[in-house]
Amino acid sequence: MTLFYALLVGVAMGALIQRVRASSPAMIAQNLRLENLVVIKFMAMTIAVGMILAYLLSLITPMHFDIKPTYVVGVLVGGLVFGVGFGLGGYCPGTCVVGAGEGRKDALFALLGGVVGAFLFTLAFSSFIAPLNKLMDYGKITLADVLHLPAVGVALGLGAIFLGVVYLLPTEVKQR
Repeated sequence: MTLFYALLVGVAMGALIQRVRASSPAMIAQNLRLENLVVIKFMAMTIAVGMILAYLLSLITPMHFDIKPTYVVGVLVGGLVFGVGFGLGGYCPGTCVVGAGEGRKDALFALLGGVVGAFLFTLAFSSFIAPLNKLMDYGKITLADVLHLPAVGVALGLGAIFLGVVYLLPTEVKQR
């Protein structure tokens, strides 16, 4: 049953990605140039709604959140690699799957590049990436831990901030 729910969420997310045209490299480029913020607003809203729902559900049913360790250097290097690939290719992992489903050939190349990149990451992990992660490893911390507040309260507050920013940001930015 869990796989069925995951499939429903995946299909819904794919439909929404297509609806906001986040599977279009041209739309991604407009967002990266801050000319059209629809994809940025969509992702912020997705994060906010998902965070709020997950933590509210955790009050009703037992849930296990697998908190990943905070590797500052590893996250910075990974973010740089992801950002460069995102900017050059015009796709992130989710949007290239949707683009491939739409029949975009460039999305297939982005998908292939992601698979090759994951393979190279796996090969390089023990010799290069694992030592890099140890440089500034803060362990499994959360914002709620740092603020000494209940996780549900932090999720509701942060979600509200994200939704407020989505509401206040314009979708189309006027050029000077």
